[in-house]
Amino acid sequence: MSETIDSARKLITERLRELEAEAKQLERVLKSMGEADRSRSVAPKSSRKRAAGKRRRSQAPRGRRREQLLAAIKANPGARPSELSRKIGISPSQIHSLIRKATAEKLIVKKDAGYSLKK
Repeated sequence: MSETIDSARKLITERLRELEAEAKQLERVLKSMGEADRSRSVAPKSSRKRAAGKRRRSQAPRGRRREQLLAAIKANPGARPSELSRKIGISPSQIHSLIRKATAEKLIVKKDAGYSLKK
């Protein structure tokens, strides 16, 4: 078993040396192209995704979604979660989470298949 571990360590160490050599070579190429020293920093995965064309939506300020939920229920008493999620523009999982919290806070009550404000 220790032979297997030693063998794996050796392979990993060799691969790391190869990667370091490749990184140095790439840094030299960048320098020759006039690129500033980037200190071999690698962007986090989330940044790479956005750079590939995917845009991250901005996050709503704290309490905004709850206000939107209550306003939507006030305007449409008895509205179902699917209707509320479309009206507010959020996913069904988000709306269910908001409904669960608002119900626990006794702000809304279930009315048939939908929800209404607590009187």
